Amino acid sequence: AETSLTVPGIKYVIDSGLARLKRYSYRTKIQRLPIEAIAQANAAQRAGRCGRTSPGICIRLYSAEDFALRPLYTEPEILRSNLAAVILQMTDSGLGAMEQFPFLDPPDARFIRDGEKCLLELGAITEAKQLTRTGQQLLAFPLDPRLSRILVAAETRQVLAQAVVIVAALSVQDVRDRPFDKAQAADQAHQPFADERSDFVTVLKIWYHLHTQQQHLSNKQFRDYCRSHYFAYVRFKDWQDLVSQLTALCHEQWPST
Repeated sequence: AETSLTVPGIKYVIDSGLARLKRYSYRTKIQRLPIEAIAQANAAQRAGRCGRTSPGICIRLYSAEDFALRPLYTEPEILRSNLAAVILQMTDSGLGAMEQFPFLDPPDARFIRDGEKCLLELGAITEAKQLTRTGQQLLAFPLDPRLSRILVAAETRQVLAQAVVIVAALSVQDVRDRPFDKAQAADQAHQPFADERSDFVTVLKIWYHLHTQQQHLSNKQFRDYCRSHYFAYVRFKDWQDLVSQLTALCHEQWPST
């Protein structure tokens, strides 16, 4: 129900009251997507998706008391995200130090220091917080700077095509499907692609295999193949689209590749 699209004729909406929210831990350096209860504003948005042209009904799978105890709005994303990309953009735009920028909801100083440390480790900024050539290259990609850095390093080592596939895989949901009631069958289907050397090699094996199958099968046959071998067709298409977009950006950044 929570979508930017308005679909005429929708009369009913079922709201679970839950959503995946991006949360970054500066201690573990991990970006998570935990499932959390949505705020009241999000619930109102979901209810608004029904009955646009006539009265509609929103069925909430939680109590009115639960709804009343929820915060009015979701915490701003800048307060729960890795700030490396934001700091990189601000440095490039000449907006000055992030600590001095007049945010309506200023981020925690610990998150700012963590973002600056990340960019320093990536070679994107200097100790004086000046943008480097590497930092300028990272700006060409709409990705987490850590993923963009993989592409920059891969170009110098002439393995850009493989790195694009891996980076795209890290940016979308895993193409491997593992239904709870068929977990063992899914594991068996995915086992031939497992590589002891690296999970990244496993990703490349899956990519090349599915790409080959797609070339030799009709669209319906390929959908059926993905389903029977426990691969999510829609996720593969998302992966494929992102690979295509990143490849185009890489050609713009490095025309000779």
